[in-house]
Order: sequence, then structure tokens, then C-alpha cells
Amino acid sequence: MNELAEIKKILADFVSGTASNDTSNVNLPPSGKEYLTVDEAAALIGSKRSYIYKLTHEKRISFTKPGGNRVLIKRSDLLDWVEANRIKSQKDVQNDVEEFMKNSRRPGRKAPKR
Repeated sequence: MNELAEIKKILADFVSGTASNDTSNVNLPPSGKEYLTVDEAAALIGSKRSYIYKLTHEKRISFTKPGGNRVLIKRSDLLDWVEANRIKSQKDVQNDVEEFMKNSRRPGRKAPKR
């Protein structure tokens, strides 16, 4: 009967939302820290450790291995990588097209009449 009471408590905690998550224990790194561990890098961008290791293995982000075994990632390199993979919104694309069209007219040509 003790097991049944424990199962009921676990279910009650899960339903009420108080069950612990694996990511709740992960703390973000301090903002002044220049080099991040794999765990800190994963927490910063909201991914898993395995994804950070995959990125380093494929050399898609820069990293350093002082002493040959511990992977450290420079915060600015990680944030640059995140920004480089940004997908523009429809409005941003439209603004880019309008800016291109405005600046791409050859000198001496008049703008088309509307």
C-alpha cells in the first residue's frame, strides 16, 4: 500500500506542475564569463549538451581544448553563431527588398511610374 501512496503523490505532483524537470537544475553562466563549459553553453542557448558536442565535432562553432580534454567555448563565438543562423521575418525580407530596389537604380534612369 505504501507504493500506491507514493505513486499517487508522484501523479499529483505531475498534474499540479510541481514535478522537477531535468533543465530546472541548470543555471545560466554569469554574464561576465568569457569562456563557457559545454553545460553552460547548452544552458545559454537552451539546448542539450550533446548538441553542443555535435557542433564542436562538426567544427560549426569555434572552441578550445586547454590541456587537451576539456572543451571551452568563447561566449562571443557562440552568440555570433546563434545570430548567423537567424531566420528573417517576412517584414525584414520586404524591407531588404525595398532597400535594394531603392539603391540599385542606375544613374540617369527615372523611377517607373505607378
